[in-house]
Amino acid sequence: MTATMHSNQPLAVATVAGITFDFAAIMRRAHHEARFALQLSRARREPASARHATMSRFLKKAWLAAKAEAFCLRRAAEQEVSTRAYLAARAAEAVSLAASFGDDPDAIRWEIERENYRQHFNPARADALRAALSSMGA
Repeated sequence: MTATMHSNQPLAVATVAGITFDFAAIMRRAHHEARFALQLSRARREPASARHATMSRFLKKAWLAAKAEAFCLRRAAEQEVSTRAYLAARAAEAVSLAASFGDDPDAIRWEIERENYRQHFNPARADALRAALSSMGA
């Protein structure tokens, strides 16, 4: 197995129930990263306690990587939820703005033109009007 194969395996996976850790992948990562240190300790004929301490250090390192991966997954899920909520609110706003113009695409187009030629152009309002127009499919 190559070195990149172990580093690309996910240590944590987001599921419907939450985030789960892949214990086998964590152990593989720890053993893979510790192999050179363990070979050196065997060559030096260090006691088993030293090898166990080395393996423990690399297991802690692998668990830290798994926890960091889980944190990133959790943050991405939270960001996705907030993005969906923002898009739903924006769609509802566009529909209500279109309803305020009586669902008349020509009235909305006229308001966009009027907004473009105002002395103090408001790009947010023009964008909201365009979104209202596109929500109608016009």
